[in-house]
Amino acid sequence: MKKKLISIKNKFLFQYYRFLWWCAKKYLKRHQAFSIWVNWSVWKTSCRMIIHQTLEKAFPNKKIYTSPKNFNWELGMSLSILMVENWNPTPSYLVWIWCKALWMALFWKKWYDCIVLEYWIDRPKEMEFLVSINKPHIWVFTAIDAVHSEQFWNPTEIAREEVKMVKNTREIAFLNADDIYAQQIVWTLWIDEFTYQTLWYDSKADIHFDNEKVTVSNENKHFVLSEFDIYIKKEKNHLKTNLLGKPNYWYICVALCIAEILSQRFTGKELDLKKLLKEPLIYKLQPWRCSIFKWKHDSILIDSTYNASPLSVRKLIDTTLSIQKASWNKKKILLVLWDMRELWDLTEKEHRLLAWYVQWSADHVVLLWNSMHNYLADEIQKIGFSKENLTLCHSYHEVWKRVDNFLKESKDEWIVLIKWSQNTIFLEEATKALLKDKKDAELLTRQSAWRLKKKGVKI
Repeated sequence: MKKKLISIKNKFLFQYYRFLWWCAKKYLKRHQAFSIWVNWSVWKTSCRMIIHQTLEKAFPNKKIYTSPKNFNWELGMSLSILMVENWNPTPSYLVWIWCKALWMALFWKKWYDCIVLEYWIDRPKEMEFLVSINKPHIWVFTAIDAVHSEQFWNPTEIAREEVKMVKNTREIAFLNADDIYAQQIVWTLWIDEFTYQTLWYDSKADIHFDNEKVTVSNENKHFVLSEFDIYIKKEKNHLKTNLLGKPNYWYICVALCIAEILSQRFTGKELDLKKLLKEPLIYKLQPWRCSIFKWKHDSILIDSTYNASPLSVRKLIDTTLSIQKASWNKKKILLVLWDMRELWDLTEKEHRLLAWYVQWSADHVVLLWNSMHNYLADEIQKIGFSKENLTLCHSYHEVWKRVDNFLKESKDEWIVLIKWSQNTIFLEEATKALLKDKKDAELLTRQSAWRLKKKGVKI
């Protein structure tokens, strides 16, 4: 009887989801909203939010929408298009969403001129379904990494599925010139394309940047600012921003290029890029994605406690090194790393491959949980990293106590990077315990009353 009820429930939800998909497709078709889709394996959310906020700055009189939530799965796309910003599958809420979706599909006025969507796939044939809802005008390719691979044998299988997006993009594709999979795609495109640089070298990509400079200042309102030169089809401009890290720089450049393209469509004239870049571009990304805090014992914290993949860990280490270089006094680097999840059969290989990167960049390493202990700790000692500079922990309670004592006893000043994947280990609570300004705790991930209660944290 129980199995029968579960089967009936699943059939009902499937039909309900199909209804939302139809409503989302109908709404976009009625209003012909310009759509930008961001996908691939890593940095999707940051890229989406940078594009959204850049377009808002460039076109203050236009309605540019993106979901404030991480609605990046197949149902999430429909919710984003229908501007549903919370999802709570209770009976009364399902009825309310059903009514709103139907009203939007058939009667609601146009609420946005442009929508920026993000999604990921985790099984074959999923891309075909997604593009049946809407074919984007612009597609932005980030990078393939060894994540979400349980139902794909390897990243190549993911690429084969996601390349279907190219064939369903209406106007322009933005491709990562340094990604091996993008390199294979670029020669098969029948639509316009822009390539952008992701590595630090003299690039031939259409969009690239150089002359990066990072400033760390206690007097500065934003504490850390970066500036660099950008090149869009050889047109050079200089910009300042509160964002750090090369992935963010790439997507600011891509976003500015998209703004130039849309300027003709929205205003009928070219975008005055120099005027837009006259003041620093200040962004507000989700707080757990490369947020900079002042920590106890005169240390600087880089908080990235949402998720982790091999590529994102390496890029965050690069960002940490750039801040170290910008500091007036030579701070040492402490890495606090937890297991990289969703790697499946690649788990051991990718954790061991990270050892060389950690070994040459870190002065001290704190590792939490099984894969970090069994693979990274083992590999890093094999290549000569001192055991005295390696700390193994088993809970977030142990992490913050060990790190607190370490910083307190050290005669040096430190930059601390905390990087981890979500689920079961709540490392943001270790971050919270060591914040210099306790008000910054509200900027950490999973701090709602419901989340705190679930984690067993006293409110």
